[in-house]
Amino acid sequence: MSPVRNTSGRRRREQESNHNGDTRFEDLAELLPQIVFELDEDLKFTFFNWSAIDIIGYAYDEQAEGRAGIFDIVREADRGNIRQFFTRIQDEITSDHIECNIVAHDGRVIPAIIYATPIIGEKRIAGVHGVIVDISEQVRLEKALALTNQKLNMMNSVTRHDVLNSITGVLGLCDMLAATTSDSNGKELVSGIRGQVVRIKEQILFTKDYQSVGVKAPQWQGLCRSVSEAAAAIGNETIRIHLPETDCEIYADSLFGRAFYNLIENSIRHGGPVRNIVVDTETLPDGSLIIRYRDDGCGIPAGEKQKIFDQGYGKNTGFGLFFIREVLAITGLTIRETGTPGKGVVFEISVPKEAWKTGTDR
Repeated sequence: MSPVRNTSGRRRREQESNHNGDTRFEDLAELLPQIVFELDEDLKFTFFNWSAIDIIGYAYDEQAEGRAGIFDIVREADRGNIRQFFTRIQDEITSDHIECNIVAHDGRVIPAIIYATPIIGEKRIAGVHGVIVDISEQVRLEKALALTNQKLNMMNSVTRHDVLNSITGVLGLCDMLAATTSDSNGKELVSGIRGQVVRIKEQILFTKDYQSVGVKAPQWQGLCRSVSEAAAAIGNETIRIHLPETDCEIYADSLFGRAFYNLIENSIRHGGPVRNIVVDTETLPDGSLIIRYRDDGCGIPAGEKQKIFDQGYGKNTGFGLFFIREVLAITGLTIRETGTPGKGVVFEISVPKEAWKTGTDR
C-alpha cells in the first residue's frame, strides 16, 4: 500500500515558526523532483518534501513524526563516511557534496549525491539542510558505456593483432624477395615496399595508445612524478632533467605522463645535441597554470610551430605531438610551442585553474 503523508506536524511547525521564509522554502521544495531535507543538530529529520516519499517510499509520519535520521536511509557501509561528511559540514561551516547509496523502504539501493550546507542559527549551528539527487540513471549509463567501450576495445585488439600478424608475414616475404633478386632496381622497389609496410605497422601500433585516451576517468597526478617516470622509461643518461622546486597536481587523463614521454622522446630524436630539459611552472593572474617544457636543442622552425600538432605531420609516424594534444584536451589543457628557432623548444601547457592544485616541495 502506498504510504500516506500526514502533514499535521508540518502545520504545527509552520505555526510555531517566526519566519515566513520557512513556509516559502517548503513550498518551493515541493516543486523539486529531488529529495529536499532539513536535519537538526543530531541529524534527525525535521522536514523533507514529497519527492522523498516518491523516491524512497517512506511516509511522512515515519520520518518527520517518528524522528528518523539521515542514517536510517543511508546504506550501512556508507554511514561512517556520511557521519564524517556532516560533522565536517557543521564544524567548518561549509557546503559540500558526497556520493553514497540510500536505501528505499522496499530495500532497493539507490546511488545518490547528497548536497548539504549548515543551518546557521543566532548563536550556533542549528542543523543541516540540503538536496539528495538520485543518480541511478547516470550510473546505469556509465556502466553501459563502460561495457560498450570494453567490447569495442576487445574488437580493436583482436583486429589489430590479426593485422599485425599479416604485416609480419608481408615483411618476411619482402626480406625473402630481396634475398633472391640481384637486380638493383628490384631491390630498391622491395626496400620501398618494406618501408611503407613498416610505416603502416607503426600507425597501427599507435592506435593501441590512442584507443586508451579518455577510456579511464581523469585523475589528479603529480607533475614532478609524471615527468620523472617518463624520463626513467626512456632511460637516456646523457640528458639532465630539471624539475620545479614546488610540485603541483594536475587533473588530467591517465595518459598524462605519456605526454612528457613523447616530448622527451621528440627532444632526443629531433632536437640535435640536447643536454638539458627543464620543466617549470608559472601561475597566471586568472588562476590558471602554465607548465613550460624547454630543451637546449635546435628548436622548431617558425613555419612549423602549428603544423607539428597535425596528425601525420613529421619525419616518423607524425602521431607524437598530435597524441599529446588529444590527451591534454580531455580535461581542457592546451599546448603550444613558443621557442626561438636555434635555441631549443619551449612547449607551454595551459592548465585551467580548476584543473590544478599546489603539491609539496620536492
